[in-house]
Amino acid sequence: MSKTTTDAREKMQREAQQAQQEAAMNQQKAEAEEVAGRHIQDGQKDHKGADKGPRGQ
Repeated sequence: MSKTTTDAREKMQREAQQAQQEAAMNQQKAEAEEVAGRHIQDGQKDHKGADKGPRGQ
């Protein structure tokens, strides 16, 4: 009967490991998608005047 209890424990451990791996992969995927959605020009703007064109003079 000890065989069935160890099988159940092993199954629970495997399921827990799979859940952790899946969560880690989902997090990495979400971070990669977030980084891919950003643009080069999305940084902070300096406050030296936004419009340097003819209208701003």
